[in-house]
Amino acid sequence: MIKAWQRMIDSLVEETGRDLKWVCDYIGAVYNPNGVSFHIKLPRRRNSFIGIGMAFGQPLEVINEWIVRFGNKKRLYPKDVTEDLIWIYLINASASDPDGSRNYFRMYDECREAALTIYNELWNEIVSHDENTETVGSGLSDVMYDKDFRGLVDFVADHLDAFKTAYSKSRTYLDGFACTLLDTFRACGSEKFAHLSDLRGWLDDSMINYLTGDSRMINVIDLATGKKTRRIKHVPKGKNTHISLCLALGMDHEETDKYLGMMGFSPLNSENKSESLLIKGLDKWEEAHPDIKALKDRCIGKKTAGAADSCNSEWNTGRIAPDPGKDLKAAEDMLCLRQELKKFYRDEAVVFPY
Repeated sequence: MIKAWQRMIDSLVEETGRDLKWVCDYIGAVYNPNGVSFHIKLPRRRNSFIGIGMAFGQPLEVINEWIVRFGNKKRLYPKDVTEDLIWIYLINASASDPDGSRNYFRMYDECREAALTIYNELWNEIVSHDENTETVGSGLSDVMYDKDFRGLVDFVADHLDAFKTAYSKSRTYLDGFACTLLDTFRACGSEKFAHLSDLRGWLDDSMINYLTGDSRMINVIDLATGKKTRRIKHVPKGKNTHISLCLALGMDHEETDKYLGMMGFSPLNSENKSESLLIKGLDKWEEAHPDIKALKDRCIGKKTAGAADSCNSEWNTGRIAPDPGKDLKAAEDMLCLRQELKKFYRDEAVVFPY
């Protein structure tokens, strides 16, 4: 991976005529003539890939490929108004400026302030419709750079509804698994898991906080008034954190890959030592628990729209006759997935990172 990264950077140096010192000056990194840090080893921060790409005038699709392939991080998401939207706008501006005379990378803070100012002013507007991510991303690519960021500000104002529904598809997907667990326990007469908060210990507090609330909205709910606030729910950034959430909800290999794709990450990678072992462990776990698949086939996607902490699934859809004993055991096995995998990693003498 590092060799492929170095070859690509060397090729861009030759192609653009911009040497590594120029790139260091552009992104504010220390230049060492004996070896530049981002050339010797893969960058660790997503912003580093963004800055290097902008320094070479690379388009959004290339930078996103770097982020996912070399950084193992999530691609830039146009409905994330607090950060990713700003980077996408500046990347597009940088790629359209062939001489590279303006440093768009260092405009981030100023640009973000302009976008969030209009967002905060208008956020109380009633949500009238949603727009999918592709529509927002396509529209953003047409916004031209101007020194006062007027085009971006107008874009944020015109697409305000879309930003309020950021990550709704992925959070709704998570709701399906949370509701399957909670509704199965209720239907089988188990009272120990009635609400999301009862899953504490199986799910981390941060996971419960992320799942709580209306999955169709990214804004935080004020518990005192029940109203949406302008504050935006914290979305975990690291891939391992999202994998942990999948495992805590009892997702198998295929389901985990689907969720990671929704979040803009690469699927589990068989060439990554830890993820390769996870794939092996998940496949072994799925084979050992066939009743879990039957439960998911009947329940996933049958929940009433809304928050996972107030689930109301059609537990018995009639397509597959429920067996309370098997279903209760299947739900318990879903909750125990992380513990089983932890033991599997320990047997392999590898630290469990999830």
